Amino acid sequence: MSNLQIAHEGRKLDIHLILGSWRYVKVIINDDLTIDMKVPVGMKQEMIDRYLEVNKDKIFREYDRKKNRNHQALPSILELEEGRLVYRNGQFLPYLGNMDLKLRIRHVPEGEETKIFLDQGRDQKRILTIRTDNAGQDFIRYCIMRYYKKTAAVLVKKYVQEFSEQLGLPYRKVHITNLAAKSGFQLPRFGYSNLTVRDQRTLWGRCTRNHTLKFDWKLAMLPIEVIQYIIIHELTHVKKMNHSSTFWAEVEKIMPEYQECRRWLDRHGKEYEIF
Repeated sequence: MSNLQIAHEGRKLDIHLILGSWRYVKVIINDDLTIDMKVPVGMKQEMIDRYLEVNKDKIFREYDRKKNRNHQALPSILELEEGRLVYRNGQFLPYLGNMDLKLRIRHVPEGEETKIFLDQGRDQKRILTIRTDNAGQDFIRYCIMRYYKKTAAVLVKKYVQEFSEQLGLPYRKVHITNLAAKSGFQLPRFGYSNLTVRDQRTLWGRCTRNHTLKFDWKLAMLPIEVIQYIIIHELTHVKKMNHSSTFWAEVEKIMPEYQECRRWLDRHGKEYEIF
C-alpha cells in the first residue's frame, strides 16, 4: 500500500492506494474518514493520477457528505433512569458520530460465559452483541463500556502516534490502564503503554504534569474529527500546559478547523454523560 494526495480549493486529502486483482478502480471513504483507492495491479501511475484529477470534485463532495453525516445528533427522547441511559435490546448507540451501532442482548443459561462481539446484519450495519446470563443494567453498561474502551484504545494509539510526529514530539509509548469501576466489576486489560482510557465523568481528555495522557472511554462515540481534536488538544499540552495564544496556535497548525470541533463539543459534549 502507498499514499497519494489530492488538493482542491486549498484543501488536501490523503489517499491510501491498494493494489489488487479487482477489475475496476474504486474509491472508498471509510467511517473514520480515511480514504482507500483500490486499483488493478499493473495500472500505470499516470492513469491513477488522471483518475484522481478527473474525479477529485466527486471525492471531496462524498468526503464532505460523510463528514456531515458523522455529526448525527443523539435522539431527543431516550429512556433514562437516575440520569443514565436504560439499555434495551434493539436500540441504537452512537459510533464515530453515527447512531448506527445496534445493540443486541441475548440471554444465555445461568453460568454460561458472557461474550461481547461485533457482528454484521443483512443490511451491513454493525451489531454489538452481548450474550450473557446477567441482564442487570449495571452489567450491560459494563459490557458496552468494555467494547467502547477497546475501540477507543485503538483510535487513540493510532492518532497519538500520527499527531505526536506532526507536533514534533518524541515518540512516547502509550499504556491503557483500566481503573476499577464504581460498579465493582473488574475492567478489561489492554496491551499498550503510557496512556489511560477511563471514565472521566466530565472531561474528554486530560494531560497531567508528568505528561500522562488520559481519555474518556466514550471517545469512540464522537465524530472522528472531534476525536482527533481532543487528542491533538491533549498532546499539545505536552508542550504547553496552559490555554495561551501560543497553545492554540500549535493546535491550529495541525487542525486549522479546530474551532468547529470546540463548538461541537460545547453544544453536544454533555449529552454523552447519560452513557
